[in-house]
Amino acid sequence: MTAKFSHEIDNSPEPEDAGTIRVTATIFGEDKNLTFTTLSLAKDFIDDQNDECKSKEDLNYFLMEAGITDDLICDAIMKLILYVDEVTCPTSSEYSPGCALKVRLDLVPNYLDDECIIKWVETNPVCPLCLLVGLPCECEDQ
Repeated sequence: MTAKFSHEIDNSPEPEDAGTIRVTATIFGEDKNLTFTTLSLAKDFIDDQNDECKSKEDLNYFLMEAGITDDLICDAIMKLILYVDEVTCPTSSEYSPGCALKVRLDLVPNYLDDECIIKWVETNPVCPLCLLVGLPCECEDQ
């Protein structure tokens, strides 16, 4: 799976939303999509030392329950924290501490997994990776 990030910044939020971050995680699947949303103070979410941030814990639990591997969970959450840190950095021209931040974490499946590769090779004379990078194949010589 690949983690993709996007965000929206509300520069004039309701007072109760000022300084918050709302993270919406979506796991895209073949049969259905799973979605989870959590809310916390942005400063608590960004703090690397704050392992007890409820939003990070809840997100971690959601991903575990969805069957995502520990390595992917760790990688996705670390990249999410870095993404949020980048968006909210003091030199940002878009964000200020009084804003409300909405961040999307989309986990999208890699379609070239083992099962897909086997199916492809059984029905096609050309390796999909060779096609992707434009390498010549034997079938073009005939």
